[in-house]
Amino acid sequence: MLSKGKYPLTTVRAGIIIGSGSASFEIIRDLVEKLPVMVAPKWLKTKCQPIGISDVITILTAIMGNEKTFGNGYDIGGNEILTYKEMLLEFASVRRLKRHIWVVPVMTPKLSSYWLYFITSTSYNLATSLVESMKVEVVARDNEMIKLLNLNPLSYKDCIRQAFEKIENDLLVFAGSVTQDNLQGA
Repeated sequence: MLSKGKYPLTTVRAGIIIGSGSASFEIIRDLVEKLPVMVAPKWLKTKCQPIGISDVITILTAIMGNEKTFGNGYDIGGNEILTYKEMLLEFASVRRLKRHIWVVPVMTPKLSSYWLYFITSTSYNLATSLVESMKVEVVARDNEMIKLLNLNPLSYKDCIRQAFEKIENDLLVFAGSVTQDNLQGA
């Protein structure tokens, strides 16, 4: 709908954004830190291309007012294409946690949604939406924006490390997140 207007518009699409305060990051964190053993649905084999919030912010800053990007849409992602299972195991590796994951073909989307809802701090509606979206590969078609900006995105593991640095310093990146700074100003 926005693209039908008579104004300069640039769209940016990302799959999973890794950063403190991100719903995807928090769900991965909950799963990895709470469950040493996981029996998971087959959608854990789905591929995605996570990108760090700092890289997203760099991209958004670079395209604001940039006439070269007007009227275009861009897929953005990091340099790695991972399965959700690989993401969970790499998260565990960064956190120095030993985790085992078995993928089974019999978990229904409804059961998976309840599982996410009860194990993580997400709402049932968000869990349902996430489970549905995890069936579809989310890989940047061309990642042209990364090339255009000559950006070298952080690795997935570095995104996790950066997120925990923010958490340890009470600095959440996402807008609308509650941080110590904006609590003191309230």
